[in-house]
Amino acid sequence: MLNFDQEVSVIYPGTKIGILVIKNIDASAPPQDVDSEAFYNAIKTKYNGFDRPALKAVAHISAYVSYYKQFKQSYHLLPQLESIISGKTPRNANSALLQAMFFTEIETMLLTAGHDLNQLAGSLSLGIANGSEAYQSISGKLVTVVKNDLILYDAQSVFSSILRGPDSRSKITAKTRDAIFTVYAPPTIDTNLIDAHLSTLEKRVQATSSNAITEIKRVFDH
Repeated sequence: MLNFDQEVSVIYPGTKIGILVIKNIDASAPPQDVDSEAFYNAIKTKYNGFDRPALKAVAHISAYVSYYKQFKQSYHLLPQLESIISGKTPRNANSALLQAMFFTEIETMLLTAGHDLNQLAGSLSLGIANGSEAYQSISGKLVTVVKNDLILYDAQSVFSSILRGPDSRSKITAKTRDAIFTVYAPPTIDTNLIDAHLSTLEKRVQATSSNAITEIKRVFDH
């Protein structure tokens, strides 16, 4: 299902990636406002009293902070988490499926992307960008991948990277029936944490789609 390029273990030894493939989903189901309120209150309680240095010191968050720092960037989920802690409620996702992914991502702060499985071709690989790869971002804008960033690609092209995010070719829409969720985990992030993250996401997706079937739930490393 997933191959690792040799360069990954050389440049980022200990890197892992979580994969969750769920088929027969209902990507058109609307999000639940009541669930949103309860979720955001739980997040505020969980991180009550945390300032930015305290958040950055959390082990798995620190792994992302370190990864982004080498590219002179900041982990983009941190401002979203801080906004929620301060009492600001983000705009709801377009569907219950995307809401489930966002909730799980914010809850664990593990970087997660969702893709329409049927828009991907052949086997998938995790590699290191050489800096020349380009693709249309999820917003449709053409982006160039940053050199040495972790990338995911299929038989056609790169469809995701940590710094540039997922592409538009494989984005989840209301017509998506089979989805693949990927969790980028830079070195030092524990396998058990990724496993728990995948299980939580699986349950949330199943709650949005009564006929959903999990085909793959696994953490890959080199």
